[in-house]
Amino acid sequence: MAKRVQEPPQPVEPPEGMPADVAGVWREIVASNDLAGRVDRAALEAFATLVARMREARDRVAEEGLIVEDSRGRTVPHPALLVERQTAEQIRAWGDRFAPLVKPVRRRGYMADATASAIAGAKHLQDESGKKFAGAVAAAKTLAWLIDEAQRTSMDALMKASSTSGIVPSYLKVCAELQITPASVADAVGATGKGKPKSGGTGGRRGHLQAMQGGAVGVAGASTGA
Repeated sequence: MAKRVQEPPQPVEPPEGMPADVAGVWREIVASNDLAGRVDRAALEAFATLVARMREARDRVAEEGLIVEDSRGRTVPHPALLVERQTAEQIRAWGDRFAPLVKPVRRRGYMADATASAIAGAKHLQDESGKKFAGAVAAAKTLAWLIDEAQRTSMDALMKASSTSGIVPSYLKVCAELQITPASVADAVGATGKGKPKSGGTGGRRGHLQAMQGGAVGVAGASTGA
Protein backbone atom coordinates (compact mmCIF):
# COMPACT_ATOMS: atom_id res chain seq x y z
CA MET A 1 0.00 0.00 0.00
CA ALA A 2 1.46 3.30 -1.09
CA LYS A 3 2.28 5.67 1.72
CA ARG A 4 0.26 8.85 1.59
CA VAL A 5 2.33 11.99 1.38
CA GLN A 6 0.90 14.66 3.62
CA GLU A 7 0.60 17.95 1.80
CA PRO A 8 2.02 20.97 3.62
CA PRO A 9 -0.67 23.35 4.94
CA GLN A 10 -1.49 26.15 2.55
CA PRO A 11 -1.51 29.85 3.52
CA VAL A 12 -4.90 31.04 4.74
CA GLU A 13 -6.57 33.12 2.03
CA PRO A 14 -9.01 35.94 2.91
CA PRO A 15 -12.72 35.23 2.38
CA GLU A 16 -14.37 36.23 -0.88
CA GLY A 17 -15.95 39.66 -0.87
CA MET A 18 -13.54 41.10 1.69
CA PRO A 19 -12.59 44.72 0.86
CA ALA A 20 -9.25 44.94 -0.94
CA ASP A 21 -7.55 47.00 1.77
CA VAL A 22 -8.63 44.57 4.52
CA ALA A 23 -7.60 41.59 2.38
CA GLY A 24 -4.18 43.19 1.91
CA VAL A 25 -3.71 43.47 5.68
CA TRP A 26 -4.92 39.87 6.07
CA ARG A 27 -2.22 38.62 3.70
CA GLU A 28 0.44 40.73 5.43
CA ILE A 29 -0.42 39.16 8.80
CA VAL A 30 -0.49 35.63 7.40
CA ALA A 31 2.89 36.10 5.70
CA SER A 32 4.60 37.74 8.70
CA ASN A 33 3.39 35.05 11.10
CA ASP A 34 3.79 32.01 8.84
CA LEU A 35 0.11 31.28 9.46
CA ALA A 36 -1.11 28.17 7.68
CA GLY A 37 -3.78 25.54 8.21
CA ARG A 38 -6.20 26.23 11.02
CA VAL A 39 -6.64 29.81 12.18
CA ASP A 40 -9.36 31.82 13.90
CA ARG A 41 -10.65 33.45 10.72
CA ALA A 42 -13.20 35.66 12.49
CA ALA A 43 -10.55 37.06 14.84
CA LEU A 44 -8.11 37.59 11.97
CA GLU A 45 -10.76 39.38 9.92
CA ALA A 46 -11.67 41.67 12.84
CA PHE A 47 -8.02 42.53 13.47
CA ALA A 48 -7.27 43.10 9.77
CA THR A 49 -10.30 45.40 9.53
CA LEU A 50 -9.06 47.50 12.44
CA VAL A 51 -5.61 47.89 10.90
CA ALA A 52 -7.07 48.81 7.51
CA ARG A 53 -9.37 51.44 9.06
CA MET A 54 -6.52 52.95 11.08
CA ARG A 55 -4.39 53.21 7.94
CA GLU A 56 -7.27 54.76 6.00
CA ALA A 57 -7.78 57.38 8.70
CA ARG A 58 -4.06 58.10 8.81
CA ASP A 59 -3.91 58.53 5.04
CA ARG A 60 -6.84 60.97 5.08
CA VAL A 61 -5.16 63.11 7.72
CA ALA A 62 -1.89 63.05 5.78
CA GLU A 63 -3.73 64.13 2.60
CA GLU A 64 -6.18 66.68 4.03
CA GLY A 65 -4.26 68.01 7.04
CA LEU A 66 -4.75 67.99 10.79
CA ILE A 67 -7.20 70.91 10.71
CA VAL A 68 -10.26 71.07 8.45
CA GLU A 69 -13.46 73.13 8.18
CA ASP A 70 -16.73 71.70 9.40
CA SER A 71 -20.14 72.23 7.75
CA ARG A 72 -20.38 75.67 9.39
CA GLY A 73 -17.00 76.81 8.17
CA ARG A 74 -15.30 76.49 11.55
CA THR A 75 -11.78 75.08 11.81
CA VAL A 76 -11.76 71.83 13.75
CA PRO A 77 -9.42 68.85 14.19
CA HIS A 78 -9.83 66.37 11.39
CA PRO A 79 -12.48 63.76 12.40
CA ALA A 80 -10.20 61.03 11.11
CA LEU A 81 -7.82 61.77 14.00
CA LEU A 82 -10.41 60.39 16.42
CA VAL A 83 -10.93 57.32 14.23
CA GLU A 84 -7.17 56.73 14.08
CA ARG A 85 -6.79 57.04 17.85
CA GLN A 86 -9.73 54.76 18.63
CA THR A 87 -8.69 52.04 16.20
CA ALA A 88 -5.08 52.22 17.48
CA GLU A 89 -6.35 51.65 21.04
CA GLN A 90 -8.41 48.66 19.91
CA ILE A 91 -5.41 47.21 18.07
CA ARG A 92 -3.26 47.54 21.21
CA ALA A 93 -5.95 45.67 23.16
CA TRP A 94 -5.22 42.61 20.97
CA GLY A 95 -1.72 42.47 22.40
CA ASP A 96 0.78 40.46 20.35
CA ARG A 97 -1.72 37.89 19.06
CA PHE A 98 -1.08 38.84 15.43
CA ALA A 99 2.25 40.60 15.92
CA PRO A 100 4.91 39.68 13.34
CA LEU A 101 7.25 36.89 14.36
CA VAL A 102 10.71 38.10 15.32
CA LYS A 103 13.26 35.75 13.79
CA PRO A 104 16.58 35.84 15.64
CA VAL A 105 19.68 36.67 13.65
CA ARG A 106 22.75 34.71 14.63
CA ARG A 107 26.03 36.54 14.83
CA ARG A 108 28.91 34.99 12.94
CA GLY A 109 31.79 33.52 14.89
CA TYR A 110 34.89 31.38 14.45
CA MET A 111 33.28 28.13 15.62
CA ALA A 112 30.15 28.60 13.52
CA ASP A 113 32.11 29.53 10.39
CA ALA A 114 34.65 26.71 10.80
CA THR A 115 31.91 24.15 11.43
CA ALA A 116 29.90 25.30 8.40
CA SER A 117 33.07 25.04 6.29
CA ALA A 118 33.78 21.51 7.57
CA ILE A 119 30.22 20.43 6.77
CA ALA A 120 30.35 21.96 3.30
CA GLY A 121 33.63 20.14 2.62
CA ALA A 122 32.32 16.73 3.71
CA LYS A 123 31.23 15.01 0.50
CA HIS A 124 29.22 12.35 2.33
CA LEU A 125 27.01 15.11 3.78
CA GLN A 126 26.35 16.77 0.43
CA ASP A 127 25.07 13.89 -1.69
CA GLU A 128 21.59 12.35 -1.63
CA SER A 129 22.41 9.99 1.23
CA GLY A 130 23.50 12.96 3.33
CA LYS A 131 19.88 13.99 3.89
CA LYS A 132 19.66 11.54 6.78
CA PHE A 133 22.21 13.70 8.62
CA ALA A 134 20.10 16.89 8.33
CA GLY A 135 19.17 16.90 12.02
CA ALA A 136 22.75 16.30 13.18
CA VAL A 137 24.04 19.02 10.82
CA ALA A 138 21.56 21.52 12.26
CA ALA A 139 22.57 20.50 15.79
CA ALA A 140 26.28 20.92 15.03
CA LYS A 141 25.75 24.41 13.63
CA THR A 142 23.61 25.43 16.61
CA LEU A 143 26.09 24.07 19.16
CA ALA A 144 28.98 25.81 17.39
CA TRP A 145 27.06 29.09 17.54
CA LEU A 146 26.36 28.56 21.26
CA ILE A 147 30.08 28.00 21.88
CA ASP A 148 30.83 31.26 20.06
CA GLU A 149 28.28 33.03 22.27
CA ALA A 150 29.85 31.52 25.40
CA GLN A 151 33.34 32.65 24.47
CA ARG A 152 32.01 36.14 23.67
CA THR A 153 30.60 36.31 27.19
CA SER A 154 33.66 35.29 29.22
CA MET A 155 36.29 32.63 29.75
CA ASP A 156 34.25 31.33 32.69
CA ALA A 157 31.21 30.87 30.42
CA LEU A 158 33.40 29.01 27.92
CA MET A 159 34.82 26.75 30.63
CA LYS A 160 31.30 26.01 31.87
CA ALA A 161 30.34 25.07 28.31
CA SER A 162 33.35 22.72 28.29
CA SER A 163 32.24 20.81 31.38
CA THR A 164 31.15 17.18 31.15
CA SER A 165 27.49 18.19 30.82
CA GLY A 166 28.19 21.32 28.78
CA ILE A 167 27.87 22.37 25.14
CA VAL A 168 31.38 21.46 23.98
CA PRO A 169 31.12 17.70 24.68
CA SER A 170 27.78 17.61 22.86
CA TYR A 171 29.35 19.47 19.94
CA LEU A 172 32.26 17.02 19.78
CA LYS A 173 29.89 14.06 19.89
CA VAL A 174 27.82 15.41 16.99
CA CYS A 175 30.98 16.08 14.97
CA ALA A 176 32.00 12.48 15.53
CA GLU A 177 28.59 11.29 14.34
CA LEU A 178 28.93 13.44 11.23
CA GLN A 179 32.50 12.21 10.71
CA ILE A 180 33.89 15.73 10.43
CA THR A 181 36.86 17.34 12.16
CA PRO A 182 35.50 19.70 14.83
CA ALA A 183 36.66 23.30 14.98
CA SER A 184 39.20 24.13 17.68
CA VAL A 185 37.61 25.84 20.66
CA ALA A 186 41.03 27.13 21.71
CA ASP A 187 41.49 28.74 18.30
CA ALA A 188 38.10 30.35 18.70
CA VAL A 189 39.29 32.04 21.87
CA GLY A 190 42.42 33.30 20.14
CA ALA A 191 40.48 34.49 17.08
CA THR A 192 38.67 37.16 19.10
CA GLY A 193 41.49 37.99 21.49
CA LYS A 194 39.30 37.12 24.49
CA GLY A 195 40.55 34.92 27.28
CA LYS A 196 44.17 35.01 26.15
CA PRO A 197 46.27 33.40 28.88
CA LYS A 198 48.78 35.45 30.77
CA SER A 199 52.22 34.01 31.28
CA GLY A 200 51.85 31.00 33.56
CA GLY A 201 48.09 31.67 33.77
CA THR A 202 45.28 29.99 31.85
CA GLY A 203 47.44 28.11 29.36
CA GLY A 204 46.25 24.89 31.01
CA ARG A 205 42.69 25.73 30.09
CA ARG A 206 43.57 26.16 26.43
CA GLY A 207 45.49 22.89 26.51
CA HIS A 208 42.48 21.15 28.04
CA LEU A 209 40.21 22.36 25.23
CA GLN A 210 42.72 21.38 22.58
CA ALA A 211 42.96 17.90 24.13
CA MET A 212 39.17 17.62 23.95
CA GLN A 213 39.31 18.52 20.28
CA GLY A 214 41.96 15.92 19.63
CA GLY A 215 39.88 13.27 21.36
CA ALA A 216 36.90 14.03 19.12
CA VAL A 217 39.05 13.81 16.00
CA GLY A 218 40.15 10.39 17.16
CA VAL A 219 36.54 9.31 17.63
CA ALA A 220 35.61 10.63 14.20
CA GLY A 221 38.53 8.83 12.62
CA ALA A 222 37.62 5.58 14.35
CA SER A 223 34.03 5.82 13.10
CA THR A 224 35.24 6.12 9.52
CA GLY A 225 37.71 3.28 9.89
CA ALA A 226 40.68 5.63 9.43
